[in-house]
Amino acid sequence: MKITKGPCGREGMRRMDRTMLTHLTHEEAVERAKKIAQNIKARFHETEKLNCQPAETIREFKEAGLVRAMMPKRWGGHQLGFDTLMRTGIEIAKADPSAGWVYVLLVVHNWMLAYYAEEAQREVWGQNPDACLASSFNQMPGSEVVPVEGGYRVNGVWGYSSGIDHSDYIMAQGNVGPFDEDGIASEYVFMVIPRSQFTILHDSWDTSAQRGTGSKNVRIDNVFVPKHMAIDMVPWCQRGEGPGRAVNPELLYSHPLYAAMPVCLTTAVLGAAIGFYETWRDGLKSKMSLRGARVAEFTHMQIRAAEVEGMLEAAEALLEKNVRRLSTGEPIDTHERLRIRRNFAIVAKLCSQASKMIFDASGAGAVYHANPLQRYWRDIQCGSMHLTFNLDWLGEMFGKMEFGLPLGKKDALLS
Repeated sequence: MKITKGPCGREGMRRMDRTMLTHLTHEEAVERAKKIAQNIKARFHETEKLNCQPAETIREFKEAGLVRAMMPKRWGGHQLGFDTLMRTGIEIAKADPSAGWVYVLLVVHNWMLAYYAEEAQREVWGQNPDACLASSFNQMPGSEVVPVEGGYRVNGVWGYSSGIDHSDYIMAQGNVGPFDEDGIASEYVFMVIPRSQFTILHDSWDTSAQRGTGSKNVRIDNVFVPKHMAIDMVPWCQRGEGPGRAVNPELLYSHPLYAAMPVCLTTAVLGAAIGFYETWRDGLKSKMSLRGARVAEFTHMQIRAAEVEGMLEAAEALLEKNVRRLSTGEPIDTHERLRIRRNFAIVAKLCSQASKMIFDASGAGAVYHANPLQRYWRDIQCGSMHLTFNLDWLGEMFGKMEFGLPLGKKDALLS
C-alpha cells in the first residue's frame, strides 16, 4: 500500500473489492475496537505532537473494517446501528479522546453519505469503499455558495474539519443566497467535495486542547459542485429524508439529521470521560502521599470516586436512551428531536463536570505534560464546548416547545 510522505499525509487507499470484506457483527466490531484501542493508547503523546491522528491509527480503523460500520451493505459496509457507533466509539475515546473524536466522525460521515443520491454514493464508494470523509458545518464569513446551472459554485473558507488530513472528501454545509431580511438562506445544502478540489490550511489548528483531532480549516476556490453531490438539509433535518433513501430504505437511514448525528460526538466525550476516570482511579490505587499515606485510603477520594462514577453511569444511561429511541422506528417530531438534542447536551455537561472533579482531585502532578490526566481534562472540556452541546441554545428551543411557543425561523428549518 502506497503512503504519501509526512505524518499527517493522506494514505493511498487499498483498492479492495467490497465482496472481500465479511460483514461484521456488533460484537465483533466492539472487540476490534478494544484491540485497536491498545495501540492507540501507546500513541497518546505522539498524537498531541503531530497535531492530527497518526497515519497508523487511521490505517487500523480501515483494516479492522470499522470505518465501514454504518455504511450500507450494498457498498460493502456492515450496516450496523448507532449502538455499534456508541460502543466502539467509547472504547477508542477511552484510549485517546482525540482519536475517539476523529473515529466517530469517520464512521458517522459514511452513514450520512447514504442519504445522498445514488450517483454520489457510487462516485465515492464505487472508487474506494474505504474512503474517509471529513466535514465542516462552519462556512466562514465572506465565503459563498452560488447556485449555477447543474449545481453550485463554491468559494471561501470552511472551518473546524476534524480528521481532514486523512480524508478523501469534505462534506461542507453551504448557505445559499440570496438571504432574506432575517438572514435566512434560499437553500441550506450539504456538499461533498473531493480532496483534489480544496486546500488544507495547516496553520489554522493551533490550540490548547483536542490537538489530535487536527480540526483544520480548508479553502475552496471556484469549485463547481454538481447537484447530485449536494443534499437539501431542510427535509433531512426535519424528516430524515434524502434522495439516497430510494436505494437505502432501511430504518438506519431514515433519521432526522440532528436527532441522530450527535450520537457520535456525545460518544466521544463520554468515552473520554470514562477513560479519564479509569486512568485516575487506577493511578490512585498505588499512589502515596508525601507523608507516606495511601491516597486511596483517604475518605474524600473514595467519595469522589463514588460521585464521579455515578455521574458517568447516569450520562451513559441517558445516551443509551437516545440510541434506543432511534431503533424503534416511531416518527420523531420537532418537540422530541429537541428533547433528544437536549439529552446529548446534558450528557456532555455531566462529563465535563465529572472531569473537573477528577482533575481537581488529582494533585499538582497532574499538570505535567507527561501526565495523561491533563490531556484528558483539556480534550473533554474542549469537546463539551462544541455547538452540539450548547445547552443555552438547545434549552431555549426545548423550553419554547414545552411552553407552546414558536421557534425562530432558522431553528424551525434546521433543528
